Amino acid sequence: MESHNISKVELRNLQMEDYDQLARSFKRIYGDEDVFWTKAQIKKLITIFPEGQVVIIVDDKIVGCALSIIVDYDMVKGDHTYAQVTGNETFNTHKSTGNILYGIEVFIHPDYRGLRLARRMYEYRKELCEKLNLKAIMFGGRIPNYHKYADKMRPKEYIERVRSREIYDPVLTFQLSNDFHVRRVMRNYLPNDEESKHCATLLQWDNIYYQPPTDSYVEKRPTVRIGLVQWQMRPYGSLDDLFEQVEFFVDSVSDYKSD
Repeated sequence: MESHNISKVELRNLQMEDYDQLARSFKRIYGDEDVFWTKAQIKKLITIFPEGQVVIIVDDKIVGCALSIIVDYDMVKGDHTYAQVTGNETFNTHKSTGNILYGIEVFIHPDYRGLRLARRMYEYRKELCEKLNLKAIMFGGRIPNYHKYADKMRPKEYIERVRSREIYDPVLTFQLSNDFHVRRVMRNYLPNDEESKHCATLLQWDNIYYQPPTDSYVEKRPTVRIGLVQWQMRPYGSLDDLFEQVEFFVDSVSDYKSD
């Protein structure tokens, strides 16, 4: 990481005017070094889910981004690939009525890593998940150091050793420290990810404030019975006499099963 004298850090929603600057600072880290999100793809994400797309700005320079969609839990709770969950990067899988905030990209420019900038974007995602009353944040995570150990251990053992801090993995170690847990290992999530030996972790952060939709309902009634009392104006000896008269009429309309 280069040395930076930082005076201002800002997190805000991604806008189309940011595209050119973002493209200059972005290197796709998922194996396809020459591939970048097209302007049409970014425009679609901003159109279908503007609050899910954010950039991090350091001294007026865009140095990172986080992109997300919403999907149904049933779609991502088991094995799936990046292509499947993104609809081959068309994002036709986005469903505003879904219950999972699914992360499709987190990027920090290499010169600005180690400044806790990614953590800010993850905190934003957590707040957004709570605000939208979504069940969880989920995404597929790379394990880029696994290729160094693949001949000695299976992915499950590697994950356990990263969790116990016997092994450092730049992606998984970070995710675990941000309260994400590993649900499963997925094969061929990113087909060109040689570093991870074609494996990925399905990571999840649960929203403890999530309120699932209720199946209960109030039965609609076609009629309502109303009890009416014509009160006779006359003097009462005491307040208790008045209440006694009120109680009589309340009991009377109740006997008629008034609502």
